[in-house]
Order: sequence, then structure tokens, then C-alpha cells
Amino acid sequence: MTYLKISLGIALAFLFVNFKGVDKKPTSKASTGKNRVVVNPYGNVNWQTFEKHHAALHVHSLQSDGFHKVKDVIDTFRQAGFTILSITDHDWNWPNERISWKHLPVEAATPYPIGRLPKNFPANPTWPWTNYGSSAPEELGMIGIQGNELTFRHHINSYFSDYGVYYDKTGPEAPYGGITDDEGREVWEDDMIRGVREKGGLTVLNHPGELETHSWWLRRPVEWYVERFTNNPADGLVGIEVTNNDDEREKFDIGLWDQLLARLMPDRPVWGFGGNDMHAFDHVNYTFTVFLIDEFTSEAVRDAMERGQFYFCKAPGRTDVRQYDFNAFPTIDNIGIDQRNNTITITASNYDKINWISVPETLEMLADYKTSNEPWALGNIVHEGSTLDLNSNPGIRNYVRAELIRIDGDNVYRTFTNPFGISSSN
Repeated sequence: MTYLKISLGIALAFLFVNFKGVDKKPTSKASTGKNRVVVNPYGNVNWQTFEKHHAALHVHSLQSDGFHKVKDVIDTFRQAGFTILSITDHDWNWPNERISWKHLPVEAATPYPIGRLPKNFPANPTWPWTNYGSSAPEELGMIGIQGNELTFRHHINSYFSDYGVYYDKTGPEAPYGGITDDEGREVWEDDMIRGVREKGGLTVLNHPGELETHSWWLRRPVEWYVERFTNNPADGLVGIEVTNNDDEREKFDIGLWDQLLARLMPDRPVWGFGGNDMHAFDHVNYTFTVFLIDEFTSEAVRDAMERGQFYFCKAPGRTDVRQYDFNAFPTIDNIGIDQRNNTITITASNYDKINWISVPETLEMLADYKTSNEPWALGNIVHEGSTLDLNSNPGIRNYVRAELIRIDGDNVYRTFTNPFGISSSN
């Protein structure tokens, strides 16, 4: 009876999941007949007219635990070629933590925000930019996205919302492990995701493979993430950061993504994001997200986030954000789906090969997820080349995604598509 209740609960949860631009027809987990694309994150893209915009969606400043003032952060990313930026300061930290921790001298401190403090200060987003010494995004030729990194328990980036954990609920000594609300109830990740959604925002789960050596972090099993994406609709929780962690932990995050896609696609897409998690300009992850939009507006970016209408890029190691070279990465110029012949074709430039990836060979855990950086199998490469025939590759199951690879000496530059949902019919 318990198993029946759980199964019914999961089924009902899927019925209430909604996402844009997707055919939500049922699928088989195994490919037993004719495969076809039923979820295409790029289905609304006109590749001849849509523009590509580089986005930094995980960025910190002196308003929490970053090293730089807001204006300097914005100007630096603008000069580096980013046109979309979200400053996601932690809701846990007070401004000028780096001064409090004696990482910076007192004269480096930020005075902002000046004047009347936001109601939920210091858990408020660093928004609008004009309250922190910068010009407005439109004056800079940029799209600014209101953002906040929810810090208690699993880190979660909030976008398009002013949600943050109030300090009158937590106090300055609140543990990272958890918080309680005004009525003494524990606040869990689903509560925070729901709170952001109720304020009209979107959420992304951050850097899953962070090390447990940090006092503020616990690694979670695949099942925990499955539950989050089952419990929360796709117009609230849109995806996970796939590229954020350092190279040795990257397989944890990419493997987790494939494991989630194997379990949830095509009914429940999980979009992948690249977040450089900038705290200091000279030591950031070499990764970013590229949005495909027809209008240069925050509304268009939000719509693209919900649809998965973007791709993301990653190079090895860390670098200085001021030395980012977008031209080093493979660039996607077109993705075409031939429904009659059941093929997907990528037209791209600046790449050496394209790998198509589907369900991992096993969904069993291979090692202890708390200590291993490779606790589960990565997705299986089912084809190499610009065109994928969905019916000539028996390894294709309920999703497929592509990785475009460019090799330059010891450096490997990769561009990741979001997943295509696949349905099989006899």
C-alpha cells in the first residue's frame, strides 16, 4: 500500500509539471521502435534572426562574500563581452564579509546600499544596480537579472525574485544546516523553491559536486534531486548547474545531470547551466551560458530559461574573467530536426568533433557519492558526427544531448546543448 501511494504521488506530480514549447506525450525508457523528438529546447529559435548573448548567471560582489564592488563587477563583465548578468549575492552574508574576515583592507569596503534598507536586508538581492553605485542595465547595453543565492542547505540561485531568507528569522549565527520560520517550522529546499516561484521567480540548483570538506555543504544522492524535480514544476525549478565545479569534480555534476535526464526525460526536462561562481576576477571557472533570444529583454531571457533555449560552454580550470575568449569555444549556428527522417543535425563552427550522448549504461551507484567525484556513470556516447540518426543507434533512449569539442594542445573547449526528449513508438 505504501509503494502504491508513493507511485501515485509521483504520477500525480508529473501531471502538474508544465513547461513551455514541449510535446508531453508518453515515452518508453527503452528504444523499442521508431524514435522521434518530442522535446526540442530550440524549437522556437529562428537561427537566422535570433541573437546569441553571453550570460554570467552566478556572480558575487562585496554585498556578500565577493571581493569587488558592484559597479566594478558590472563594468568588468561588460568589458569582457557579457551582455546578460545576474549578481547572485548570498542571502546569508552581510555586506563586506571580506573586510570582516580581514581578506581586504577597510578602505576597500562598499558603502551600499545607502539610505533606507530593503525590508529583508541583508538577505535581499543586490538589485536594482542603481542602488549600488552602478548605472542601470539598459544604459550599459546589458540585461540585468535580479538574482540571489539562497545559502541554507543546498545552494539555490533565485532569478526574477526578491526572495531571500529574512535575518529576523535566522539571526547572524544561524547554522548553514538549516533555518526555521517565524512559527518555528524548519525551512527546506522545497519551501525556498516554492517561495521563489510564488514571487514569480525561477530557481537553479547550484554546484552539486561541492566537497563535503566544507562545513556548509552536504552532497546529496541522485534520488534527492529526482525528488526536487518531481516535487517542483518546471516553471519554478528549471535546472542545475552542470559546469561550475573544478575539473576533478566536474564528472560528479555532469554524471548527475545524465542520471537525472535518464530518469525524468522527456516528461520533466532538467536544463543545464554554466555558472562561473565569480568571487574574485582573477580566479573564476571558465564557463558561461549563451542565450538565443529574438528580443533584447529580460522577459525574453526568462522565457529562454524556461524553454532551455540556450547552450553552455566550459574550458579546463580557472582563469581571469577579463581574459575570457569566447572565440575559443565551438559555436552552434543551427540545429535542425527532420521529423520525417528522424534526424537531428547541428551546424557549427570552430569544433573538432560532436559527440551525441544518451542514457548511461547503468543507473546503479558506482561509488560513495559523499567521497567520490565519479559516483555514477556518465551518459553513453551513441554517435559522433554532425547528424544523428535517431533510429540507427540502439543506445538512444529517452533523451539525447550533444557536446561539441575543440582541442587546442592540452586544452579542451566544450559546448553543451540542452537535452532533446525522445519518444519511441512501435
